[in-house]
Amino acid sequence: MQDTLRDHPSPMLQLANCLLSFAKLVQCWICPICGRKKTVTNEETAVAVLASFSKSPQHSTSLESGISRTSLRRILATHKWHPYKLQLLQHLNEDDPNWRTEFAEWAKQKLEQEPQFTQKILFSDEANFYVNGEVSKQNHRYWSDTNPHWVDPSKTVGPTKVMVWCGIWGKTIVGPFFINGNLKATGYLKSLHDDVFPSLCTEAGTFPEFFQQHGAPPHYGCQVRAFLDEQFPGKWIGRRGPVEWPPRSPNLTPLDFYLWGHLKAIVYGVKIPDVQHLKLQIL
Repeated sequence: MQDTLRDHPSPMLQLANCLLSFAKLVQCWICPICGRKKTVTNEETAVAVLASFSKSPQHSTSLESGISRTSLRRILATHKWHPYKLQLLQHLNEDDPNWRTEFAEWAKQKLEQEPQFTQKILFSDEANFYVNGEVSKQNHRYWSDTNPHWVDPSKTVGPTKVMVWCGIWGKTIVGPFFINGNLKATGYLKSLHDDVFPSLCTEAGTFPEFFQQHGAPPHYGCQVRAFLDEQFPGKWIGRRGPVEWPPRSPNLTPLDFYLWGHLKAIVYGVKIPDVQHLKLQIL
């Protein structure tokens, strides 16, 4: 008889077991399981967090009070603060869009006349390479409730750098050529005359139809413009040239748009101990 009762509990016993299980469940809801103490994200804590990030939006990652990173991010998300990523941009002047529109219309007309027109331009630019590498934007965040359009004021300084001139002509990379010291009109002209243009001579006798440079002060020197007028009469692109180059437009050249970033990724793939090693990496 007892075995039969064990196999078939009475309805009252079943009800008692259900009530016991429900009581345990309620107790779990009221008294959470012991573990890591949960940080209280009340209004006072939220104010302290926001005040800390308002004071130091670039460096705050935790508070001295010991608030957890999870609670920290929860507070910021609740108040719609976001980690904005550093972007290296140039400030545009009021007339810049007009310059860009004018150049785009000229280029569009040329492409309609000759689809391979861009292959006839020698695009050129200079870039600095530093022994200690370049700033990693992945490590820079600016916390704010609105986009601050943050510009990092830091700049790598010191003598441990080399300036490199490079050009792209169709599918050909011209250079690189190293420029000693700071770039000035006389040094730039010497580099064009002694290094760049002699390297363009090919067995087929071809030569770029157009030469492009941006509006840096050394490019604007009278002797430089006179030299380009002689080499590319009516067909060089630059500041006050036959074709005006729109200022602050690095996204229009393949060097700024692609080559420099690709080259620096290769160069800084290894540790650079000195300038000589840096030059070997670039070459």
